[in-house]
Amino acid sequence: MLTGIDIVKNERIQKLIQTNKDTFYKRVFTKDEINYIRDKRDSIGTIAGLFAAKEAVSKMLGTGIGEISWTDIEICHSGKGKPYLNINDKLKTIFRMLGIKEVDISISNEKEFSIAVAVAVSNKGLEVGIPNNMPYRLNKRKVDSHKGDFGKIGIVAGNIGMTGSLYLALYGALRSGSGLVYGLVNSQLLKIPSIAPTEAILRDLEDFTLKKMEINDFSSLLVGPGIGVGYKQLTYINYFAKEFNNTIVIDADGLNNIINDLDILSNRNGKTIITPHPGEMSRLIRKDIRYINDHREECAVSFSQERNVITVLKGHETIVTDGENVYKNFSGNPGMATAGSGDVLAGVITSLIGQGYDAYEACVMAVYAHGLAGDLAREKYGEYGMIARDIIEFLPKALEFIEDKTQWS
Repeated sequence: MLTGIDIVKNERIQKLIQTNKDTFYKRVFTKDEINYIRDKRDSIGTIAGLFAAKEAVSKMLGTGIGEISWTDIEICHSGKGKPYLNINDKLKTIFRMLGIKEVDISISNEKEFSIAVAVAVSNKGLEVGIPNNMPYRLNKRKVDSHKGDFGKIGIVAGNIGMTGSLYLALYGALRSGSGLVYGLVNSQLLKIPSIAPTEAILRDLEDFTLKKMEINDFSSLLVGPGIGVGYKQLTYINYFAKEFNNTIVIDADGLNNIINDLDILSNRNGKTIITPHPGEMSRLIRKDIRYINDHREECAVSFSQERNVITVLKGHETIVTDGENVYKNFSGNPGMATAGSGDVLAGVITSLIGQGYDAYEACVMAVYAHGLAGDLAREKYGEYGMIARDIIEFLPKALEFIEDKTQWS
């Protein structure tokens, strides 16, 4: 149950009206609300009550007035005069995120004050909404923050014919808050100007391997999406595994390259995260996919314990485990089973780790937010038409939703 309460001094509303009544009405109330107010002969109690009700709803939602405007929150009245909330498309999306089934509003007027209470009843059966077993939250950013505070991450991805993997992983990282994002690519890709977001920085991959540049300047590293399989790729992975001391995320072709050399995972100085789908997990542990799907948690936990890694086993109800703790995700939908979705997730995980979050907690938050972004994308595009870029579009909203609201002013 979510509750919002607001008390407003009627004298304050009286002063706002006296300053500029028309401007105040237009900024705060919808046309129907203005008509209701005028039917009540512009009663200060009526105006103050509606004002307080809007504030109470915004507090209940945890948004405040800002992204949700005054006029997005429309208070209507039944034939018997009971106030109720008219739910527009923006509120529908937020209600789905919060799992809100219905809202009850109460308005009271005293001589000097107007008081409003908004109470939401949550529908626990909805697939969207922060689950009880995900206690982690993103930190609210300080006012005087700069890009250096939010990580410098490297992403080794892409190849000829697979430039989309690089693009999606970079955007996944950028849209989830990284301060600086570098794409480390082979020299052929540097000649293609459209392979990366404008905000990303591209560097020749060989500069970091052959010339021994300082790889540990990066706060986290992603290796694998779309790089292909071969001797040269394995050489790169070996180099980064040995030389990079911070957390590394190995995804997609990064995993396909090491199936015969899993000691690469075990012998690192820094933490390692792997993000296989069932097919990649099948190749890693040499079990068929049916077995993986029938024993998802068991396979993930066992591999994490054996290789000292965090495993993010993707698919329906993605599993995150460090071999001891286990998180099963319930956000997301079948529309996310589309090319590039995993590249986006890998970028989000790498981004959150690079920003300084604990590796396991970062994986849990990334998986949940990625699934929630997919659920929001479904509301706009449907399950059949969704593509990976649609998930990226809603990542900022999904991540904002898991920001620590206790820090909000």
